[in-house]
Amino acid sequence: MAEDFKKYEYDVIVIGAGGAGAPCCNRRQREVALKLAIITKSLLGKAHTVMAEGGCAAALQNADPRDGWKVHFHDTMKGSKWLANWQMAEYHAKEAPDRVRELEQWGAVFDRTNKESDQSKKLRWTYIPTTSPRWRCNWFGDNSHAPRARNS
Repeated sequence: MAEDFKKYEYDVIVIGAGGAGAPCCNRRQREVALKLAIITKSLLGKAHTVMAEGGCAAALQNADPRDGWKVHFHDTMKGSKWLANWQMAEYHAKEAPDRVRELEQWGAVFDRTNKESDQSKKLRWTYIPTTSPRWRCNWFGDNSHAPRARNS
């Protein structure tokens, strides 16, 4: 029975090709020459996080120059009634802008609010008007920088 199956050897196997799995493999492949495999239940880029209409929060300072990581951190803690893990909230607030920009380099397209727009809104617990970029299309689209799936 074992002869009926192909055997593959990898250094790292990642289960899931969503918002964490695919970027993890892409970054790891660039840092260290590893043989990687992504196990996914669907076509890469046709399911997972890229199809979700949720959003992400990152203080990009595009709506208000005061909206930096410290304000984002404070708003996160206040919004959680001060129950959030402060180290994780701080890490997220500091890292989010760079991660959004990294996703854009891979081809992600985000909606953004600029100063001239009326889309910016002041949420009741935030210090200043807050906006967050949102995914609006498949970030693996036609971008040549995006990781590509291949059939073995």
